Parts: sequence; C-alpha cells; structure tokens
Amino acid sequence: MHKAVSSIAILLSILICIPALVYADTAQVVQDRNIEIKMLESEIITLKQPKVNKAEEKTTEKTKPVQRKKPLKKSDPAWEFIRKQRIDASRPLSLAELIDIALRNNPQTRQAWENVMVARSLKGQAQSSLYPQVTIAETATRQKQVSQQSLFSTDNLEYGPTANLTYLLLDFGGRGSRIKGAVEGLLSADAQYNQAIQDLILNTETAYYRFYSAQSALEAARADVENAKTDFDAAQQRFDAGLATKLDVLEAKSNYDDTLYSLESAKGDVKTAQATLAQAIGFAADTKFRIMHPAKNLPTQISEKDVTLLIEESIEKRQDIAALRADLKTKNALVRAATSDLLPTLNLGASGQKSKYKQYDSTSGITQVDHTYSAFASVNWNIFDGFYNLNKRRQAKAESDMAFDALIQAEVALSADVWTKYYNFYTAVQKLKFSETFFKTASASYELARESYVSGLKSILDLLQSQTKLKDARSRLIQSKEDVFIALAELAHATGSLSADNKEADRAKIELGRNKGER
Repeated sequence: MHKAVSSIAILLSILICIPALVYADTAQVVQDRNIEIKMLESEIITLKQPKVNKAEEKTTEKTKPVQRKKPLKKSDPAWEFIRKQRIDASRPLSLAELIDIALRNNPQTRQAWENVMVARSLKGQAQSSLYPQVTIAETATRQKQVSQQSLFSTDNLEYGPTANLTYLLLDFGGRGSRIKGAVEGLLSADAQYNQAIQDLILNTETAYYRFYSAQSALEAARADVENAKTDFDAAQQRFDAGLATKLDVLEAKSNYDDTLYSLESAKGDVKTAQATLAQAIGFAADTKFRIMHPAKNLPTQISEKDVTLLIEESIEKRQDIAALRADLKTKNALVRAATSDLLPTLNLGASGQKSKYKQYDSTSGITQVDHTYSAFASVNWNIFDGFYNLNKRRQAKAESDMAFDALIQAEVALSADVWTKYYNFYTAVQKLKFSETFFKTASASYELARESYVSGLKSILDLLQSQTKLKDARSRLIQSKEDVFIALAELAHATGSLSADNKEADRAKIELGRNKGER
C-alpha cells in the first residue's frame, strides 16, 4: 500500500512539471518569432521606400536654396593686422630673408621690446627721487562770524596761491639702491629682448629646415612609389608569362599600396611644416610662399675648442644668463632699499604763500595783501609700524636668495645644454656620413635585385627587401641632413651666438631687431 501511494505521488509531480516546461518552451518560441517578425517588417519598410537615382539627386541638390555665408564682422583688429601683411610669393625665399621677415612681423620680439620700454619707464620713476618735489595750489576761504556785539562780528575772504618745495637729502642709501635696482631691471629687460631675438631666429631656422626636409621626404616618397610600381609591373609581367606565382603579384601589390600610404602621409607633413614656418615668421597658416633650398655643402666642421672652454664662453655670452644676473642685482638693491626704510630720513623744504584778505562790513570792504615765506629741515623716523618694514626687508632678502639659486640652476642647465648640443652636432655629422654610404649601397643593391628578379635569379621577397632598404636609406639620409642643420642651429643658440664665429653679424642682427621693434 505504501509503495502504491509513493508511485502515485511521483506521477502527480511529473504531470505538474510538464505544463510548466511546455509553457517555457512556448514562451521562448513566441519571443523568437516576434523578433523575426520585427526584422521582416523593417525589411519591408526598406523595400517600400522609393529609390532615387543620381540624376534626381543632382536635380534635388540644384533646387535646394543656396545658403549664403554671412560676411564676418570686422571686429578683431589683431586678425585684420595679420591679414594685411604681405609676403613675396613670386620667388623662393632664402633663410636670411625669412629671418628678416620674422624679425619684422613676429610679435614675439615686439613684446620683448615693449617690456624694455616698461623697464625704462620704471628707471625714470626711480630717478625722479633725485629731484625736488614742487607743488602749487590756489585756495579761497570765506569766513563769516556773527556776534551779539557788532564789534566782534567778522566777514572775511582769504584767497591766494601757495608753492611748496621738498627735497630728500639723506636716506642712508635707499634712494640710490632703488635707482640701481631699476637700472639693473632695464639691463635685464634688454638681455631678455636679445634672447627673444635669438629664440626667434632658432625657431625660424628649425621651421625652415623641417619644411625643407618635409619637401625632400615628399620627393623620396614619390620615388618609393615609382620603384614599387616598377616592381609590381615586373611581377605582373612574370606572372602573365607563367614565370611567377600569384603570391609574387600580391606581395608586390601590397608593397605598392604601402608606398602610396606613405606618400599621402608625406603630403600631410609638408602642409604641417609649412604652417609651422608661417607661424614662425608671423603670418597666417594659409599664407602661400616658397623657400630656397639650403646649400648643398652641409656644415660638417665642428669647432676644435674644448667643450669646457666652450661652456665658459657661453656663460658670458648667453643673454638669458645675463638677464638673470641683472635680476639678481636688482633683488640685492631692493634688500639695501628695504634696509634704509628702517632708518631715519633727512628732508629739506621751503614754501611761499601770497594771501589776500578782504573784509566786508555794511558799507565797504577793505583788501589786504600778505606774503609768507618759510624754510625747514626735518628728520623723519618711523619708529614702530607693526614690524612692516622689518618683514619687507625679510621678503626682499628671501627673493634675493631665490634669484641667486635660480642663477645657479640656469648656469648648470646651460652647461648641460652646451654639452648636449655639441655632441648632438658631432653625432649628426657622423650619422650623415654613414647615411650617405648606406644610400649608395642600398641603391646599387636595389638595381641588382631588380635585374636579378627580372632574370629569374632572385625571388620577389629579395626584391621587396632591397626596395625596403632603399626606402629606409632615403628616409635616413633626409633625416640626417635635417639633424645636421638643426643641431648646428641649436649649438649656436646654446652658445649665445646668432651665427657661428661671426660677431659682426651678431651685432648687426641684434641692432636690426632692435630698430624693427622700436619702429
């Protein structure tokens, strides 16, 4: 009996589970069917849409109203000034002409020159303390007093000019220190102006050489495309003659496509380099101009001076270091000026006054004229000011120490800069020699590989490998020439020279930039 009951229970549980399983399978089938129906409906909607041929599209485009662009309002004087500048695009421009254009148009040097004008004004303000201060005034006072007794009632008018003169006779070096600081500030601004000229020349030279290298790389990319096309044609001809497999054609075709990709990249690099050069000379990026190629004889001779001696000379010639030295002297002068504020000052003065008095009564007025003159000498000492001047001196001393540490840091960085630029140029010269040899051997190897492939002595992989080496050799040769030019320019800049071993040219270019900036 017990077994029968258990069998019935198992049977009932199975019967209960079967509808649930069937319902789950049915729900999944219905869900999948709904998805299929939605996909079919989207396809039907797409098929029902009318097709428009190209002629109808062109007609529709023609019938659309043309939206004319509104002219830009001339509300930016700076951009108008940039657009008004003109450059000679009828002929290629040399590097010297581009530098001259940059000195005249780039706002970098003009900003540095305006900074010199600010420093000169500050020097004049400091020197004004050498002269006495004179003030004049005109006053008028009406005074009326009414008393119970008419005898004491007054009605007066006082008016007349007054002149005062004061002069600082002694302040224990404060006045002289402030003037010294202003003079050193002017020398610092002038050195920064000279450094701005050198920075601008370096930027122009770098942009010029990179623009030339980009043009050379574009020519090299076109030569690579020509070589790859020749290899592809050779592989196709051998395949048509039954002397090569389809794999050779595909390998040559992929190599040809890769050179086309590199060609487009080189075209973009030319446009980017042209915009960089236009920015360096102070023109808009879309300005059209051409450049002359630099001399074919690359400067490969490096100075035989010891690097240590070159660093010592650079310490004296670098204008940014000169500016920091002048800034340190300015800070030291301000320390002495702040010290003088803790001490008394001796002043002299004089004044003169002409006063007119007019007395009114019930009948008539009486006018009287007085002249007053005075002279004085005074000692002024601010004994307690809440420790303001003391903390002011502490601030000046801390700023002086900071300026000294900044000078140390800059001179250490200068030695590393000269050392690095010196050996960068030496390395670039050596790399140029090997890149020229590499290009010659790669060219010869490619010609032999192509002839051998046409004759059936070499495989397509050998030919493509030779062509890749030739492509790499062209790229390295162009890059090596650019490295030599830029390394030489950076070495001249690091040593504080506008042109290597040409002091007359240095002075002439600095004077040219100063005149342009002043104008």
